[in-house]
Amino acid sequence: MSDENILKNGVLSRRSVIAGAAGFAIGAPLAAGLGSQASLAQSGPTKLKLGWSGTGICLISVPVAAEKGFFTKHGLDVEIVKFGSNFDGSLEAVASGKIDATVNFILRFLKPLEQGINIRFTGALHGGCIRVISAVDSQETDYKSLKGKSIGVVDMASAGKNFLAVQLFKAGINPENEVNWRVYPVDLLGEAIRKGEIQAAVDADPGIFLVLKNNEDKLHEIGGLLTTDPYKDLSCCGIAVRKDFAENNKPASAALTRALLDSADWVTKNPDEAAQIFTAYSPIAKSTLGEIIRSHTHQHHFGSGQRLRDEIALYAGDLRSVGIIRPRTDPKALAERVVVDVLT
Repeated sequence: MSDENILKNGVLSRRSVIAGAAGFAIGAPLAAGLGSQASLAQSGPTKLKLGWSGTGICLISVPVAAEKGFFTKHGLDVEIVKFGSNFDGSLEAVASGKIDATVNFILRFLKPLEQGINIRFTGALHGGCIRVISAVDSQETDYKSLKGKSIGVVDMASAGKNFLAVQLFKAGINPENEVNWRVYPVDLLGEAIRKGEIQAAVDADPGIFLVLKNNEDKLHEIGGLLTTDPYKDLSCCGIAVRKDFAENNKPASAALTRALLDSADWVTKNPDEAAQIFTAYSPIAKSTLGEIIRSHTHQHHFGSGQRLRDEIALYAGDLRSVGIIRPRTDPKALAERVVVDVLT
């Protein structure tokens, strides 16, 4: 295999990962619709508990799957447990067996997975929900221009912070000592930029989208998942199932994965109805929710099996480059360990 197709550490190249996206997208809806119902129907609906933030519109596949009957279609009786912004709480709940699965940022899961937490990916739902912003007409116009600047984040372990750290490294900036990270609530990031306390900020939707929306003449987007290769063609949020549940209850794990993938496909085709459904979970206007949904890439993020392993390896390699993943960790081996193919 040539150097164009494989990196030195054994991780498939970005060119190879992206090249598979189009064909994968075509095949995914068919795979998502194949018969998990039959394997579960004999004993009635299978009960399981699924963690969700309760506010994350990028994970709209969860409430849509409940509202539009995708869980029922695949033989499931799903109890949705809301964790708000408490990612660590949802992670502990899955690992300890309090809930069976959750959905959240791949960039947040990878460090705990490297450390051995008993959770596995069975699929991925969408991409495009992290944005980097700065003031209009400022010197901060791209990643390179952020050297020596103060950058606002909502959490020092957030997916947004991890993503931007990688982009700074690729731009020749040491994210540890050549920028200053400062923590703010998401709704104060715009004000902090206007006051000059920070020169840029990074976070995920819907919060960062609203900061932009409410400051359209003052702030603009200078980077993010949607505008950065190869991330604009990758998943950003994964379906994570407890390891023993995935191994011992593969039909239910497959049914959950298929239900959420069906839901993501439906969201792509029905963004306005999806926005209406989400008004039950958010005070944000339906029209704005529709804008956010349309900006995300629900349509081709049905990662599972090898496709998902390739994406996980790519992300892990990037996090290793900035010291979040240990230098001795093999990204490809990590991806092989933490992805379970329940759909075949």
